[in-house]
Amino acid sequence: MPSKKLPTENKVSAAILAGGEGSRMGYKDKSCLEISGEKIVSRIIRQLSGLFTEIFVITRTPEHHTNLGVRLVGDIYQQRSSLTGIHAAISHAETDHVFITACDSPFLNKNLVTKMLSLLSPSDDVLIPIHDNWRYEPLCAVYSKRCLPFIEENLNNEIFQIIRFFPEVKVHAVDAEILQQHDQDLESFINVNTPEELSKACERAKKCNKI
Repeated sequence: MPSKKLPTENKVSAAILAGGEGSRMGYKDKSCLEISGEKIVSRIIRQLSGLFTEIFVITRTPEHHTNLGVRLVGDIYQQRSSLTGIHAAISHAETDHVFITACDSPFLNKNLVTKMLSLLSPSDDVLIPIHDNWRYEPLCAVYSKRCLPFIEENLNNEIFQIIRFFPEVKVHAVDAEILQQHDQDLESFINVNTPEELSKACERAKKCNKI
């Protein structure tokens, strides 16, 4: 009799990376930027609510996030990079797997995240969306604690490209077309890096009444 796949929804943490410099945003803390009068990080927490064992934020400025109602933790490595944030998220997670997103993804879609969780197997080390051009979405992905030694090796060697450690682990790539069934325009992958992009995101939210 085949073994039943264990549910993963209740065994996954969620981490929001909010440790970037925001250089293209004039060195502003992007997680504190607002869309429709609400901080982007608060919007993301709202979308993730109810899906995970815990939600926490990786930040170097905890004083900016005292009213979020979630755990705040810092980076372990001092270098500023997305890989540093991923390392901190995996290290601080209370579960074996952690879903990681960036603080500048204002349209992260709960349905898309739910679908990703339904595809996650306990043996997956990385569950990650991939586009037709083989471009990954590493900041809308799930990582396991088994990734830690490979990430640490790269960080110790000043290698910051996230996908460089992928050959060492089990990667479950999810076709973006599958996720598109749950997020029609794949707005979950929209990032706000510049004032112009923030302005467009505000207009998008206003026009479409997005979350």
